[in-house]
Amino acid sequence: MTQHTVPPTVAEPASALVLDARDVAIHFGGVKAVDGVTMEIAEGKIFGLLGPNGSGKSTILAGITRLVPLKSGSLTFDGRPYDDVPTFKLARWGMARTFQTVRLLGDLTVEQNILLGADVGRSSGVSRRAAATERKECVADVIDRTGLAKFVKWTPSELSYGVQRRVEIARAIVMQPRLLLLDEPVAGMTKSEKLEIAALLSDLRAQGLTQLLVEHDVQMMVDTCDHLYAMNFGKLIGEGVPADVVKTPAVQEAYMGKGWRADA
Repeated sequence: MTQHTVPPTVAEPASALVLDARDVAIHFGGVKAVDGVTMEIAEGKIFGLLGPNGSGKSTILAGITRLVPLKSGSLTFDGRPYDDVPTFKLARWGMARTFQTVRLLGDLTVEQNILLGADVGRSSGVSRRAAATERKECVADVIDRTGLAKFVKWTPSELSYGVQRRVEIARAIVMQPRLLLLDEPVAGMTKSEKLEIAALLSDLRAQGLTQLLVEHDVQMMVDTCDHLYAMNFGKLIGEGVPADVVKTPAVQEAYMGKGWRADA
């Protein structure tokens, strides 16, 4: 079986920044869900986005992936502005994401759900038969790496919530993205399942995959991320080395409470 790695077959960018979200504002009527946020996502690292419920984390992911319009600001992906680029085109450029709620097709098997991702952004320079073979090999490789081999013929309704989450991550990975955005990927998982996902994300980073991770598990963020952004009320309230960011008074008060200790 052909060994597939990430990132996909895309031209190397001139800039080390995979994503540059500059002064992004997203409003819903009079609500400033995101209010002038700037994030620079550098190549080959895991960036975390931390904050309490309603702080704007999922909203800015929706803005970055063009699912909601920006009120103001600019977006650049691999050096290319894309403020008006549709979501489907971004996927072909190499941007993939998972969502806060599970979004699997219930009448398809695990293997078929994952195969959907393999149809995105594939090279057109090979025959249809060769492309089909490549997709199957890539899906088989991702299934093996995500520990889903015994579930390939199961449907989502037969899976635990944690396994459903893994299927979603596998479907995103099989797209062979340049940038992977994950919205609470370990929500509902056991401690052992969380450790498995953290190890998988670290492995993907070692292969060069840039990631932006939204998660409420603070210790996972500290242990897994290279750089951490923290939000509250639509604004950034801290950024930098994860272990330092979570110790700041603004972050502790907004998210964890003053009694939380990073070394606990």
